[in-house]
Order: sequence, then C-alpha cells, then structure tokens
Amino acid sequence: MGIFESSVSPAESVDFVRRCIQKRRHPTIKPRARMLVSSDVSSPTRGLDALVLGNSLVGYGDNISLENMAIIENIITMSKMEANYEVPGNKDPKAWYHAFTRCMEDLGCFVPDKGFSKYAARSLKVTMDNIVVDIIQTAVEAAKAAIPGASVLSAVSSSTLTALKKEPEAIKLLNLESKNTEGVRLSTIPCEQMSNGIILVALAAVDHQGGSHDDGVLFVDWKTSSLDIFHGKAFATFNPARYAAIKTDIEEYLGAHRKEVLVKRFSRRK
Repeated sequence: MGIFESSVSPAESVDFVRRCIQKRRHPTIKPRARMLVSSDVSSPTRGLDALVLGNSLVGYGDNISLENMAIIENIITMSKMEANYEVPGNKDPKAWYHAFTRCMEDLGCFVPDKGFSKYAARSLKVTMDNIVVDIIQTAVEAAKAAIPGASVLSAVSSSTLTALKKEPEAIKLLNLESKNTEGVRLSTIPCEQMSNGIILVALAAVDHQGGSHDDGVLFVDWKTSSLDIFHGKAFATFNPARYAAIKTDIEEYLGAHRKEVLVKRFSRRK
C-alpha cells in the first residue's frame, strides 16, 4: 500500500482500543441508551448494501465484500461513539469531526487530509442533495489524484441517495437523527474495495448551527439560502488485514455500547 498505509502499528491500535474500553467502563457522562431499530438488519447482506448509522448514511460499491462491509462499519461506529464521548452535546462540530477522524487513524486508517471549513454555496438556493454531492465530489477528487479508481465513490454516493428516497423508514430515521434544535449534522460515507483488497472511503460531514425554519425532509425537500454551513471532507483507506489484531477488542467495545447507535439497512440497488 506504500504511502497509503497507516503509520499506526497494529499493536498501537490494540492498545488504543483497550484504553478506550477502560475509559468507557466508568464514563463521566453516560450517553442516552438507544435500541437498534431492527436486529435482523444489523449484519451486512448483499441485498442490503446501504446503511443509516445514527446520523450517517453509508453506501457500498459493487466490489466490497460482506466481511469488509462489517469491518468498516465497526470502525465507523467506534469512531462516532468515541467522538461523541470526547465532544458531547453537538456544541463544537469541528472538534467532533477531528475527534472522529483521529479515532479512525488510531484504529489503523490512513486519513491524509481532514479539512473542515465554511461551505461556499454556488447558488442562492441550495438543497441538501447538492451540498452533500458537492462535498463528496471534493473528497473524491482528492482521492482520485492519489488512487486510481476512486471516482467510483461518486457513483456510490449518488445511487445511495437515490435509493434512500425510496425508503420511507430509512429517510425518516436519518431525518430524525440529523436534525435537532441547533441545526443539522450528518455525514455521507461511500465505501468501495479496490482490486488489492484495500477499503477506500470518502467522508463528507455537513453541519450548520442556529436552527432552521424549514421542516422539510433532508435529501427530499430541505432547502436553505441563508444559514452558515460548515463541512468536513476527507478520504481514508484501511487495510483489512490489520483488523484481525483489533477484532476481539473492538467487538468487546461495541458489544457494551453499540445499542446506543441506531441502525437501518436498505438496498442501494432498488
């Protein structure tokens, strides 16, 4: 993998997960417990290849294996949960985003760029579709400059958004999780597996503070022309051969805490 391999050793990742387990056994702030939306869709299947994970929309390309889908979901889930512990209360989206990507790095992902900045809308009236696609495309362009074949992530993101709109339960769940009294926070994460087995991910995080008078549904009829919108964008790679070293420990971590994270699967190919 060369320069796209993480500089964090598998042993260091193991130590990191074990430290997290110790810290979270007696957390200073107890997160609100949540139940899985449906336990029968908690494991990947080839027919259910898109996922609402809390306020994140995860979509998969045609080449990624079921095993690697499960691996990247566990990494994303732990990274989201650690970021929620480190930066609670939705008060500092930039710090949350950096905590999220830092945890991915500690778990062995290679994340070369973790930019977070104000989003510059290119029109007076923008939709959430346009914002997310635009940010994803920026992350994909960075990946394309370094990794052949990364352009497929744009298509994965587009087909996932299209399929989401046909899934009332999934879009209702994502809408509920992404919108609160302070605004909107969500992320879209298309994933694909390259020919050498490496998992490639694009991250697009969107946040605005200050609330909204628009009660529409995200990705369907939600529009804004006046709110300040901030975004994080990055691409990341993960060598699944590294996962064996942390599998037991990360599953122990998630086994104790994962029911806090809402899960809903749907078919991207509808």
